[in-house]
Amino acid sequence: MLIDFSVENFLSVKEEVCFSLLASSDKSLDNNLITGEKALKKDSLLRSAVLYGANASGKSNVIKALGNLKYLIITSSQNIPGQNIRFLPFKLDEKCLLKPSKFNINFVQGGIRYNYKVSFTCEKVIDESLYYYPKGTEAIIFERNDTINYKFTIDKSKQKGMAERTLENVFYLSNSAQQNYDKTIKPFEWFSNVLDVIGPTEKLDKHATFKLMDKDEKLKNVVLKALVVADLGINDLHISIKEMSIDDFMILSPEKSKTFIEMSNKSDYVNHIDLKFFHSGFDKKHNKIGVQFDIDEESDGTQKLFLLIGPWLNSLKNGSILIIDELDSKLHPFLCKYLIDMFNNSEINTNNSQLLFTTHNSTFLDQDIFRRDQIWFTEKDAEFGNTNLFSLLEFKQRRDTNIEKGYLAGRYGAVPFIKNIESVFS
Repeated sequence: MLIDFSVENFLSVKEEVCFSLLASSDKSLDNNLITGEKALKKDSLLRSAVLYGANASGKSNVIKALGNLKYLIITSSQNIPGQNIRFLPFKLDEKCLLKPSKFNINFVQGGIRYNYKVSFTCEKVIDESLYYYPKGTEAIIFERNDTINYKFTIDKSKQKGMAERTLENVFYLSNSAQQNYDKTIKPFEWFSNVLDVIGPTEKLDKHATFKLMDKDEKLKNVVLKALVVADLGINDLHISIKEMSIDDFMILSPEKSKTFIEMSNKSDYVNHIDLKFFHSGFDKKHNKIGVQFDIDEESDGTQKLFLLIGPWLNSLKNGSILIIDELDSKLHPFLCKYLIDMFNNSEINTNNSQLLFTTHNSTFLDQDIFRRDQIWFTEKDAEFGNTNLFSLLEFKQRRDTNIEKGYLAGRYGAVPFIKNIESVFS
């Protein structure tokens, strides 16, 4: 579970911004809360949050920050001497080009709370630390300062050896986990397996739903039910994944060659993924029949929902944190609410999965859908061009306030300021 994170000097983020899924004292919509976790003591976490902002305000960069941190941690141990770290500082102030990017994240994995911090430039890791709370109080797993100075309070001899084998351009968390150090494996696995970012950089895997359905017959039935409930006109679907040589695939009929393919583990082979949707139709005698459609014959919205529903349901099954940019793209607001409700429903979301998404659709600014602490905004500083991030909690609002109306009126900021359209043509 994600508690909170902060980032500084990354893309449009200049000064530190902080995002939190820690619930406030708000008493509304308690079904949207994760409660009773020993690692959090008396605190509760939010099951979901939504992020609004004008175009170019930096809301996607908040998503990218989490995606970038995940990428760096799971790939860092592969770096070779002299290789640059992916470093994306704030460019509108030349001073920031010489400063490190900084990340700070708190999360729960395996019933234990962790705090991980790291700062780095393109050349090297500057500072890095990992703390945990195995018995409710903070304890050090490792501290790293000025790239090469380490502090350990547990497994000192073992960790010292791993630190000596960690290059200056490699994250110690990544390298020690790759060396099978038990104290860093769980937090590493949180980044690699639990944090799931689908953003501008981390694209939606178009094969994900196919693979999940092929491996899990029960999930296939759940996917079908989800599509039926979504009122897309689909009442059945058939899927098959067959490995075949590229030569055999090339001689398929044009209709079949339109289905999805991906490269096999073998060279010169592909996995031919054949998917058919069935809708109700009529024969010449007006008897009801099932009519099959290829996925590319379905609407863009149906295609996106199908590609998304597999990872969505898998996240709920595995207790993942799903971070997605522009959830509402190609999807009707009712379908988006349908997906959001799955996370906010404690009877469905039994594994405490969490959702963070960005959107421009103001219909979700409804206090019957989200609590005030679940609604966040980004706004770009007009003078310096940097991103500011803030919660609706910073504005005192009554329970019956029309949040959507106030947002569209610019009461909370985070909307574009459109100048006189006539000036375009003058």
